[in-house]
Amino acid sequence: MKRSRVEIEFNSFEFEALLANRMISDMCGTYLESAERRGDFFLIDISIREANDFAGWVAAEANHAKSENESEHLNAACDAIELSI
Repeated sequence: MKRSRVEIEFNSFEFEALLANRMISDMCGTYLESAERRGDFFLIDISIREANDFAGWVAAEANHAKSENESEHLNAACDAIELSI
């Protein structure tokens, strides 16, 4: 049976980078607001289609990040999304 939803796990650095990025927060805020904290991680349960869109936004913002640190955390978040798809 084909999956229609994915669970994406972010560490606190990745999740904070997503929240701090204005474009991601504006475009993907609903996903971020639905996150459930599990220990040191944040879990988001979204559809595969939403995950693909989310990965696109995060990748674009990682490429245009204002600092190397932000870019690294956003790239790691993008990797987490893509591994879940």
